[in-house]
Amino acid sequence: MLLSTVLQAHQTGLSYISIKENSAAKIDVVYKMPLSDTTANKVFIRYPSECVKTATQEKSILNGWIIEKYSLWCGSNGLVDKRIWIDGLVAQNRGITMSYKNQKFSQKALLRASTPFMKIEGKSSSLAYFKEYVLLGIHHILSGYDHLLFVLSLVLLAHSRKSLLLAISAFTLSHSITLAAAVLNIVHLPSAFIESMIALSILFLARELMLEEKNTLTKRHLEYVAFIFGLLHGFGFSSVLSALGLPANDLALSLFAFNVGIEIGQLFFIGILLSGYFLLKRYIRGYEAKLQRAVVYFIGTISAFWFIQRVLSF
Repeated sequence: MLLSTVLQAHQTGLSYISIKENSAAKIDVVYKMPLSDTTANKVFIRYPSECVKTATQEKSILNGWIIEKYSLWCGSNGLVDKRIWIDGLVAQNRGITMSYKNQKFSQKALLRASTPFMKIEGKSSSLAYFKEYVLLGIHHILSGYDHLLFVLSLVLLAHSRKSLLLAISAFTLSHSITLAAAVLNIVHLPSAFIESMIALSILFLARELMLEEKNTLTKRHLEYVAFIFGLLHGFGFSSVLSALGLPANDLALSLFAFNVGIEIGQLFFIGILLSGYFLLKRYIRGYEAKLQRAVVYFIGTISAFWFIQRVLSF
């Protein structure tokens, strides 16, 4: 209860700032903030000191957005080669998508606490925009403990490098399919159901790891199982990406970049696991089976707890 005010103090969706400058250096600004963010900490747009408002500020509410419109005059040179800052962004904020357009070029950026400004310099910012969503994907996978436990289970179940490569490739392909399908509103499933099934998929792999039989269907065809369960995990990724918000004008780019970030984070995690194993191999020689059993019990216990907790939240 004490933390609830703090938890609700940041943005729950992306805000948008559209800046258009005409040939006479008149600047029109449209600022859109999700209506759900009325309790969030306020952010302030800081323009260069020479900029002044030249039109009466208008506010309206339309289709779930608080919309603010006004005009600026920043001198005869307008905003070219100048910076726009956003004050008040914190790390938990979803961010603000800013776009600028004049007669000669357009520019866009995703502003967050780490990069709260955009310099209008006439250069394409698609690469910077791509990098920002890649970083969001990396952050999500490395902070998504249920997805990491699933990947850990695949690593433990793989009996060879080829088996691991096929399983991870199948998992990547399947969750990419459902991530795109869900974000594009082609398929929609209840979030509570998906989260419960993700926990159950981890519990299923934990049970397989406990079986001494090496010829089970899962162990013989791990890539098929990874593909099937990956479809569920893709829906899980999509719920996070939908909560982050996606700019309508750059849906394909941001979706692709987020997915790339997930894969980079996933490969990084697998690399850490394998590196740690080879470094510790000499010290755990003779205790591999006991250590793996302990890890599997941990995976099974946590996933069972998540499954019960998520089913009870229906």
